[in-house]
Amino acid sequence: MKGFFPLLLLLTGCGIKANPEVLKPPEVEIRRIGEWVYVRSLSGEIRLKDFERAGSYWRRERREAFCFYVERVGGKSERFCVGPAVERKPALHILEESNSVRVTASGFEAYRVYPLKEGLMQLEEGKSFGGVFNLERDYRERCYLLTALEGRVESPPVSFCVKPKEPPPIEEVEKLEIREGKEKLYLVWSYQKDYKEFVLYMEGRELGRTVGFSFEVPKPKGRATFSVKVISPLGFESKGLEVLYSP
Repeated sequence: MKGFFPLLLLLTGCGIKANPEVLKPPEVEIRRIGEWVYVRSLSGEIRLKDFERAGSYWRRERREAFCFYVERVGGKSERFCVGPAVERKPALHILEESNSVRVTASGFEAYRVYPLKEGLMQLEEGKSFGGVFNLERDYRERCYLLTALEGRVESPPVSFCVKPKEPPPIEEVEKLEIREGKEKLYLVWSYQKDYKEFVLYMEGRELGRTVGFSFEVPKPKGRATFSVKVISPLGFESKGLEVLYSP
């Protein structure tokens, strides 16, 4: 009986082990847009050979049909294939109106439009439409890429830009004057409208910026022209108001 308990412990320790966790395959979204193929992971981190990173996507430029492997980090690899690129591009007509732009595409049944930022197509922000699409104009130029759908494949993109609206007028500062000290000059003004900040110039050279209504500058030795420009809440700069200093 003395050897029974060690034997029992040994048998208990040699029980059936649980199966290791099954390796997960990659879960991806694959899109062909013209000559480019884009792959984005829907779950977990992935790696692709011969692809480059572009934001949250991996991409590769190749016109022909081809196959490739996607490796899920800590999981399995899986083979995927894509067909050849669509060669045709959609025709595009743009009608500019005061506050919007009407985009009319033809040649296909469905289309997508994507914002273009810093040279990259913003795939996550793409919007589908049937043939006519309205874009709001604002005070900045906005550029886009438009593709056509042929099945699940997208055509090479056509680029276009929407010109900005004229910015609203900016009122200049009021009661701009120079107050002279012993060694300094003090530019003083008033302003009643909303603003972001004021920019101070001497002979066309920027001296500084302020959100207040006065600015101190070293006293020049001779005549000098100072100007104050208003930066509006939208970030636009007024033409500026000038004042002359003559010792």
